[in-house]
Amino acid sequence: MKQYLKLELLVEIPDDLEIELVNPLQAAKNIIVDPDKKMTMSVDELAEELQISNTTIYTMVRRNEIPHKKVRGRILFHRATIEEWLMNIE
Repeated sequence: MKQYLKLELLVEIPDDLEIELVNPLQAAKNIIVDPDKKMTMSVDELAEELQISNTTIYTMVRRNEIPHKKVRGRILFHRATIEEWLMNIE
């Protein structure tokens, strides 16, 4: 049996502040995917897009420094995951 916990957040908001509450599930549906771009990239494609060498990509994969998946021996990169990863690099 699944149990759920409902949390309420009470925040005092100044009268002059305009806010818009967004449902995260609804916001996810509004993401626009560019149909001209593939969802996954190969090592060559990622290296070209990031303007670094294939060797650097392979080294990062070997050290687990970049998010990737191996599918039947091929190394693939999910475009959205790579974009998020790039925004969060320290």
